[in-house]
Amino acid sequence: MLRLKGRRVVIFAEGYFGPVTSKVATSYLRYCHEDCVAVIDSRLAGQDVGAVLGYAHGIPLVSSLEAALDFEPDVLLIGVGLFSNELPTAWRSQIAGALEAGLDVVSGLHFRIAHDHAFSEIASHSGSRIWDTKEPPEILVTSEAKLGELDRFVIHTVGSDCRVGKKTAAIEIMQAAKRKGFNAGFAATGQSGIYISGNGVAVDAVPSDFVAGVSEALVRQVAEDHDWIVVEGQGSISHPAYSGVTLGLLHGAMPQALILCHEAGLTHHKGWPNVPLRPLNELIALYEQLAGYLRPAKVVGISVHCGQLSEDEAADYIQRIEEETGLPTTDVIHFGADRLVDALAAYRATLPANLVAPRSQGLSAVREVHAA
Repeated sequence: MLRLKGRRVVIFAEGYFGPVTSKVATSYLRYCHEDCVAVIDSRLAGQDVGAVLGYAHGIPLVSSLEAALDFEPDVLLIGVGLFSNELPTAWRSQIAGALEAGLDVVSGLHFRIAHDHAFSEIASHSGSRIWDTKEPPEILVTSEAKLGELDRFVIHTVGSDCRVGKKTAAIEIMQAAKRKGFNAGFAATGQSGIYISGNGVAVDAVPSDFVAGVSEALVRQVAEDHDWIVVEGQGSISHPAYSGVTLGLLHGAMPQALILCHEAGLTHHKGWPNVPLRPLNELIALYEQLAGYLRPAKVVGISVHCGQLSEDEAADYIQRIEEETGLPTTDVIHFGADRLVDALAAYRATLPANLVAPRSQGLSAVREVHAA
């Protein structure tokens, strides 16, 4: 794993840079903009990143890798995701050029750059390193569902859909908890979170049988140094394509507390106009039921991504969600995460000293089936 902190990073987002279309880039820039020297997108060349995103001001948008090299970067970070494992042909020359120039290349694509013979040959001659964050861990094990043995508080952000702010909510909760004196750590489960925190596993690249086991191991790792473990969520339990990784992560992390993440005004799963979102109260009940098969978990608050709404509009929308669900609700970017941290701390205070051991009913049967 390459460390990005303190490096000179150029982000490749050709044709995609924007608040919605380049989630990896925009997430990284929100928390690590001080390490970014330029962003590549020829459509927007000459503009400032801050003018596009509303934050990370002072970073130029440039037309090509050649233009970005003037800023003396040492890392090329691919800042967009794709919906397949194919690499766009037009990207090959940019990646090859970065490797030839001695830049390390960091990618969260399902296409493995290090496995490509041409790229690996260039890297071997230039000394560049390639970090494919979608490589699963070397050791894969199934879950043992034993996190209840840990005297720790596990919090998990879950969603009504993809790209509704689960990672952002998790990071903001972790940071706010630290400010309030809690020893909180962040468990990254996707490439953006890994780039920001410097640790974690991209669980969407893990074979499905091992998602829960890898998630369990990740929680144990973060628990070595932290009392609160805030686990980044992925997908949505009702999503027609990504529900599998959501459930594997939910059962592997065995959280006691859940934060439901939603996007203001969203009525259907993004890109799935024939699949309406389930009502929030239905999702709350579903997440609690599915998590509760291993140990009781409660949705204690809601984080709403209010996007381009004004602060007043966001406040009105949040109030409506609170009235609908009866739960403390906020937009962690507009208004901060303190309300959620206060709700989490209050809920933790109601748990037994050992933070509730896992339910035994059903676990022995699961292990017997696995052993068979």
